[in-house]
Amino acid sequence: MTETLDRAQPELSAQPVNARCIDHVNLSVRDLDKSIDFYSRLLGIDIKERGEGQGVRWCILGDRDRFYVCFFEAPQGVFRPNDVHINHVGFVVDDIEETVRRIHALGFRLLFNDATVDWPRSRSAYVTDPDGIMIEFTNKFGGGLD
Repeated sequence: MTETLDRAQPELSAQPVNARCIDHVNLSVRDLDKSIDFYSRLLGIDIKERGEGQGVRWCILGDRDRFYVCFFEAPQGVFRPNDVHINHVGFVVDDIEETVRRIHALGFRLLFNDATVDWPRSRSAYVTDPDGIMIEFTNKFGGGLD
């Protein structure tokens, strides 16, 4: 995930990304069902979407006027209690193309072949921070779930 830092010097006129708010936090958990129960009761948020892909169960909880929390159940043996379990943090932007231009002007590259990712209801650009935590910029709050 070092692709983000591959570019040389940033442009002199580089502007920061104009993120409006945090959209979601994505966490790895040991037991998806226990986490769903804990977070939904603690925060009063509902299941928005859930599924399984490539043997990994996942779920999105949230409220369209507040925030979303995404969970991925870590495969047995992968989850270690003292690890950082934040997979990525998502921010909402108004203009994904302008965001990509600013990311490039700052001297960074996007993940996934330096391209945006088209989701069913939204579009996202991803970079990683120096510790490998993925940062997502999306053009629709909650990925357009609500």
